[in-house]
Amino acid sequence: MTWRILNLRPLRSGGNGDLFIGQRSDTGQQVVVKYLRESHLVHARKAFAREVRVLKRRARGMVPLLHADTETDRPYYVMPYLRGGSLSRYAGNLSDIQLHSIAKELALILAGLHAAYVEHGDVKPDNVLASDDGHLQVADPLGNGVGCTVLFSQNHGGTPGYWPPEICAGSPISQAGDVYSYGATLYELSTGRKPQDGQRLDLNSERDVKAPKIRDLIAACCQSDPNARPTMGEVVRILDGKQWADIRAEQEKRKELLKGVCLVGGLALLVTALLNSNG
Repeated sequence: MTWRILNLRPLRSGGNGDLFIGQRSDTGQQVVVKYLRESHLVHARKAFAREVRVLKRRARGMVPLLHADTETDRPYYVMPYLRGGSLSRYAGNLSDIQLHSIAKELALILAGLHAAYVEHGDVKPDNVLASDDGHLQVADPLGNGVGCTVLFSQNHGGTPGYWPPEICAGSPISQAGDVYSYGATLYELSTGRKPQDGQRLDLNSERDVKAPKIRDLIAACCQSDPNARPTMGEVVRILDGKQWADIRAEQEKRKELLKGVCLVGGLALLVTALLNSNG
């Protein structure tokens, strides 16, 4: 790193690290430095290094990584300071238009990560930041692909209230888990109330959430069965006007079609085997 960080001072503490704010010596830009708190623990260092690897991929919508050192005694990385802060500061005070816009942009970011086989692992308002131009950037990712959390099961990821039942029970992070956490995030942004473990996140009976599309989306995303949740790509379709019931009907048609193809293929193989045996 050709520049130094000046005037470093505490900002806040997060789940696995302590955040400090300072200025770059070359540009004066405000930056945030995240230090790993439990740097003496091997599994914590591995999880932190994994977080840095995800950020290095520079996926669309992820907070930019300016510098990192995961080999030092106290691992850290540097990112820009975003003046808009986290979405948690706006929870409960968003208009329907603002809520829909945030839901759509966050869904596109997560859909992009999932398309690249990356699970975030800890989606919540505190980890979604507003940049200076008003766009969203997601911070503090835990995963970097299929099976990563099996290797480091000591830190399977997520935050109580936002993680789905299967993650709470010890399963590794997953795309379906991100979908649940996304729904829990919308719940807090809609109501101003933090979700709790075991709570049924269905707002269709509540009058304080005006946007019916968001109510329906939360209910779909926060189902206890991971296989019953939409994908993030399907969430985008719902926000664009598609009904979840119609998407489910399409899924059932595809399943039936696949069964038919498999049946025909199986019969063809059987006939071929019989002909070969007779020949």
